[in-house]
Amino acid sequence: MKNDIFISLKNMYKTYPNGVQAVHDFNLDVKPKEFIVFVGPSGCGKSTTLRMIAGLEEITHGDLYIDQRLANNLSPKDRDIAMVFQSYALYPHMNVYNNLAFGLRMRKIRENVLDQNGKIVTGFDHKQVRHIEKDLHHIAQDLEKVSRSVIKAKTIGDVEKQEAVLEKLALMHNSLTEENGKKEKELAFYQSNEVPIYQTRRYKKHEIDEKVRKAAQVLDIEKYLFSRPRELSGGQRQRVALGRSIVRNARLFLMDEPLSNLDAKLRISMRSEIVALHRALEATTIYVTHDQIEAMTMADRIVVMKDGFIQQIGSPLEIYHQPVNVFVATFMGSPAMNVFPSTYHNRVVNINGSDVSLAPAKERIIFEFSHEQVKKLEQQNANLLRFLDSHNLELEKNKSNFLNKKILNKIKDKNELISSNNELINKYIEFHNSQTHQVILGLRPENIQLLKAPEGKAIKAEVTFVELLGKEYYVHLILNETKIIASVSPKNQFEVGETVFIDFEDEHLNVFDSLSELRIE
Repeated sequence: MKNDIFISLKNMYKTYPNGVQAVHDFNLDVKPKEFIVFVGPSGCGKSTTLRMIAGLEEITHGDLYIDQRLANNLSPKDRDIAMVFQSYALYPHMNVYNNLAFGLRMRKIRENVLDQNGKIVTGFDHKQVRHIEKDLHHIAQDLEKVSRSVIKAKTIGDVEKQEAVLEKLALMHNSLTEENGKKEKELAFYQSNEVPIYQTRRYKKHEIDEKVRKAAQVLDIEKYLFSRPRELSGGQRQRVALGRSIVRNARLFLMDEPLSNLDAKLRISMRSEIVALHRALEATTIYVTHDQIEAMTMADRIVVMKDGFIQQIGSPLEIYHQPVNVFVATFMGSPAMNVFPSTYHNRVVNINGSDVSLAPAKERIIFEFSHEQVKKLEQQNANLLRFLDSHNLELEKNKSNFLNKKILNKIKDKNELISSNNELINKYIEFHNSQTHQVILGLRPENIQLLKAPEGKAIKAEVTFVELLGKEYYVHLILNETKIIASVSPKNQFEVGETVFIDFEDEHLNVFDSLSELRIE
């Protein structure tokens, strides 16, 4: 692993006992001092991923490294993290000072042992070895329990019920075996490598006082130190919640929608405070929000998620100007990117009966993209056929009716996917033959120019609504049956019902494939 990577998430999955898969194959490397924002609609898996990093959710599959150390099995207190939740969760009976100090009073700190020359003493960590050996002993006991349960399950009279129980026990056995392997690797490391020796102690009273007052100064809540939470406003309570994390001096800050309970004006001021705080503390920060404006204004890099999958990772400008697909294009940005279902034919794109010419470069890219998609789909089908061969062999060897049903369902799913891929391949080939293809054009509101009179190839539209925001107008338009929003200067006056003409700026026009919804670039 590279030395400039502080957190690494490798092929991480989260599946709940009821079978719901919340996170799929999550991969991300985070640099030290970086501010990462997870953004997406409710239920996309962003908070679940954050909780896996924090150790509050078990990782079903995959690995988490914090500062190049495997952290899958580390308890939350050993991960050197500070977490801020959506709820302030302040102790109502304590004043602000004691709310900030409480965690420090309860927490032990680890200090390296130094020799008489002030150098760090290294040695074999026998305490950690004993801790891992204890974990291995518990895993061995659990494996023994599973083995006894298997013997008991084989006596169940109902064959289908027996097979269902045996399958669950097999999954438990595989999970415990995988955990055992990881623990054995960790044990081997500590048994063969010397590490810095540390000792633990409680914080002293003057150390706690110094940390609390320094945090209060940074957050500008010094005058509220001896007030109760009920006497504070929402923004002040949020600062106290942040302060509890600051006093920890953690290297990693995890924030789960900390501003969602605040009003709009306070959210704006708190955004800048959190960013300033991040820079002052120089801690790595991972921030979760459903608000794309927060993501755009705060992040060094944004991770856009949908249905448990990463859609795109990039800087705010990359995400905004080069969205990877239609979802990212329409989710990021306020107002969202305008999208127009269109037909491409012989170098011209037709939007609801109106023609827009494309530059030769974009035209060439559309053809190249369809070639690449055909190659990808054919390769995917080749891989699926290999899976089918292995499933058919498994079907021949298996004598369990219950397991055979599951294998047959997998075969059916893969055959359906191959059939779907073949349909897409045929559509891309048909496009080459007819030079006609359904595409989706995307254009940001600020890149739409509205004209009072027709010029060149400008397209006629009707104004349906006007929003004045002071520095700009949002003009809502209808182009045949397509709704559009344009952002224009307040110097230009537009009235509801007025006929205007849209000049599409080709250099800012995004083209998406209607079949895959991927951006063609």
